[in-house]
Amino acid sequence: MAQVKVLVEGKHQFSGEKLEIGSTVTLVKTDKNIIVDPGYYPDADKLIESLKNEGLAPEDIDIVVLTHLHLDHTINVHLFPQAKIYCKLRSAGYPGQFHNLEQGYLVQADMSDGLELAEDVEILLTPGHMDGHISLLVHTPEGKIVIAGDALAMESLINLSKEPTLFDDLAQYNESRKKVLKVADFIVPGHGPMFKVKK
Repeated sequence: MAQVKVLVEGKHQFSGEKLEIGSTVTLVKTDKNIIVDPGYYPDADKLIESLKNEGLAPEDIDIVVLTHLHLDHTINVHLFPQAKIYCKLRSAGYPGQFHNLEQGYLVQADMSDGLELAEDVEILLTPGHMDGHISLLVHTPEGKIVIAGDALAMESLINLSKEPTLFDDLAQYNESRKKVLKVADFIVPGHGPMFKVKK
């Protein structure tokens, strides 16, 4: 079964008037090596070092999944020029796509809900924070782990009465977080450490 490891815990904290914001970066090891949300520039060295601690280098990564296209989740994509870079872009009327940075091409790709991206790894459509937002559902020996991106940016947002600070469509956001909470035993949020879901 697949293994999930948080390589970089994302930040979302104010320092005076500035918001320090970088996404959680997650590694999935299965029949493919997958990075979810490679994060922001200040974490590049930490990401490379964390990969090294897992016995991997950037060229060992087969797939990078961008849960959405906000900069704090995507800047370090350049570290993985040989990987297929998957993103959905928008929910309706477009299947999704992958890029190969090194070879300079883009291919439309099916990224429908429940599609198996790799062994024990499924796509979950989770729009609301941004149109086209996706998450990954990973089947592991410990249980089902959802790498949620900003479908659940922080653990505090498991409280369904709490409204997120940034969203494209609040109704869709609420449906997506209910979907994540229903299926997950553990959640890797967009910003912060993995946590267990209390059932």
